Amino acid sequence: MTLTIQHIRHATSLITIQGKTILLDPMLSDTGELPPIPFTRHVRRNPTVPLSVPLETFKHIDAILVTHLHVDHFDKTAKKILNKKMPVLCQPVDQQRILSWWFENVFPIEQFKHWEGIDFTRIRGQHAKGNISKLLGPISGFILNTPDDGSLYIVGDCVLTDQIKQVFEQHKPRICIVNAPNAQLLFGSVITMIPEDIGTILKTSPSTKVVAVHMDAIRHCTSSRKDLLQYIEQQQLLDSVVIPEDGEYIYF
Repeated sequence: MTLTIQHIRHATSLITIQGKTILLDPMLSDTGELPPIPFTRHVRRNPTVPLSVPLETFKHIDAILVTHLHVDHFDKTAKKILNKKMPVLCQPVDQQRILSWWFENVFPIEQFKHWEGIDFTRIRGQHAKGNISKLLGPISGFILNTPDDGSLYIVGDCVLTDQIKQVFEQHKPRICIVNAPNAQLLFGSVITMIPEDIGTILKTSPSTKVVAVHMDAIRHCTSSRKDLLQYIEQQQLLDSVVIPEDGEYIYF
């Protein structure tokens, strides 16, 4: 089978693996329908660009996978329009809240879950370093693995910690989706990976193919696709990194 990622916008993607289509971190609102991100310098509304596909697209999915519940990863439009019987896979701390939104089939992943021929392994992460991490709450990444497709590591909104480096050293995923927009709160607190972290990941796991997302849609994300491409070109990493446009398909 072919593993396919369609990057929708920001952290939202449609992942087709083992013949199943999984919606990742659904932020489905139109331009300006969401408030400014708290604790940032930006007072204008989000997102800054429209959805790249019609909402009807999300009627044809098999499951939802959520790394955490910040508004730019599971928004009001997603709560409203997604099928409430759709399986939702998430970190355990988010189960009750998702159930309160009337989703009926919510499956927390403590460490490991096998679903429809796909192995899901949860990787604990940090949204920031220090006390800011407590403010932002728990976050998880997930490794999806099948015999045919190999491993896909969805890193999520994690900063690069020693634990995350160890994950790359141990698993050497075939593909990873990295949120690398250098998102910042007030006083310069960095709450995602930055372009230089991609270089570190590829030194740790040179065989991994990186799909870099989470740019050009939310105002507190300070690195653009153009910025990241410039870094990737300088580091001669073009063969290892894909920076998809909204709506673009990537085939593996």
